[in-house]
Amino acid sequence: MTASEVDDAEQGEVLAAVRSTVEALDLDEEDQAAVALALRLGSAIDREESGRTLAELAGKLTSVLVELGATPAARKAILPKGGAQVDSPARTARDELRARRAARSYGAEALDSATP
Repeated sequence: MTASEVDDAEQGEVLAAVRSTVEALDLDEEDQAAVALALRLGSAIDREESGRTLAELAGKLTSVLVELGATPAARKAILPKGGAQVDSPARTARDELRARRAARSYGAEALDSATP
């Protein structure tokens, strides 16, 4: 099932967003099963009325979208074509803090003058 095969008459808000997202992605042929699953989940979410089931379906849809590289976090984690992985600012800051902490623990003076 491709994004264009879903009947426009039954397309709700979530299905429309999923369709738009998968059409914008640069996907390979082997990604079509995940695309079909995302479209089916989007359609089911639009029809679902139970809050609990809706939450379960939304979590599953999010997982599929992550696998397709269709979320901000997933896009940051994907290697750019022909280039090195770009670290997120949060990861870089965390790594810098760890390095500072390690440097302090090995060469810093004691904060309490009473300690040897």
